Amino acid sequence: MSLWLVLLCFAVFFIFCENVVLPPPCDSEIYCTGPILDQVQKAKLYDDDKYFVDMKLKDPPGIILFAFKNLSSESPTVPREKLQDFLNKYFEKPGTEFETWNPPDWHSNPAFLNKINDKQLREWAFSVHKLWKLLGKKIRDSVKDHAELYSQIYTPYPVVVPGGRFRELYYWDSYWVINGLLLSEMTDTAKGMIQNFLYLVDSPTHIHGYCRQTLP
Repeated sequence: MSLWLVLLCFAVFFIFCENVVLPPPCDSEIYCTGPILDQVQKAKLYDDDKYFVDMKLKDPPGIILFAFKNLSSESPTVPREKLQDFLNKYFEKPGTEFETWNPPDWHSNPAFLNKINDKQLREWAFSVHKLWKLLGKKIRDSVKDHAELYSQIYTPYPVVVPGGRFRELYYWDSYWVINGLLLSEMTDTAKGMIQNFLYLVDSPTHIHGYCRQTLP
């Protein structure tokens, strides 16, 4: 009897969900929805689909959307070469939202390294410890002042990103990052990471899985 009740609940849930119109993941008609995103991703202009949505706008969204409307009026599907020229004109490469920053609480000899007896393992651990300087990022104030030009969500304190293609604060990854920072005796940077999450809780964006105004 209980099994039938569970199945009935699932059936009601799915019927209800079919009639619910979910809001878009963000308000941007460039980074989340719209013809530019659709055509760029289908054209496969970049090896990584994430590349485009990390790019900064050179002009306000309305100007870029209007320019693309004029461009696509010539042909519903914009040729790859013209599409690339359009992106070169109106977008900047990813990463321009960061300013130069080195963690001031990083030092070369945290206590945990001296507890590793094996020389090879200790050298490897030190190479990992040095990555904090590479992965630490400070978001420019312009991201806060002109949020409409970026997919990056502003946070006031420096962040430590996962690295590689990931240039933003990630929710779950940050738990492990903070643990590593504490092990490396970088308490100020770890505190800043936590303060960023408190900032996001109080902001209209709340906490996303990661700090981009894009599809997850």
